[in-house]
Amino acid sequence: MRMWIVAILLVAGCAERWERPGATEAESDAAQAQCGALATRQVPPAMVWTQVAAGYHVPAERRCRNRSDGSQDCTYRPPRYEPPRFDWVDVNTRPRREARNACLVENGWSYGGLRPLRLD
Repeated sequence: MRMWIVAILLVAGCAERWERPGATEAESDAAQAQCGALATRQVPPAMVWTQVAAGYHVPAERRCRNRSDGSQDCTYRPPRYEPPRFDWVDVNTRPRREARNACLVENGWSYGGLRPLRLD
């Protein structure tokens, strides 16, 4: 779960950079929003209940710590099975992104990688 949160934060901290000779960053942002809206109308979300993580076995665990009197205080966790996780997933994410990108390319924009997101 933590890895997903970190990945989301990293992606959220960057924005795509689309470039066109003589165009400003504001024009790029507007074109991305316009093409994004068009793509959403063309390829609406299609939510499907899907397995997002496999089930797995967690081995037994024994943890001990030394007490001040020289004895040990130990805890034991028996082995367990973590079942698979399911969630709603939009199966149209990729086709919608492709439609958005095609719209941008048709309007003369070229992909320039990621740029840091400014919060000003």
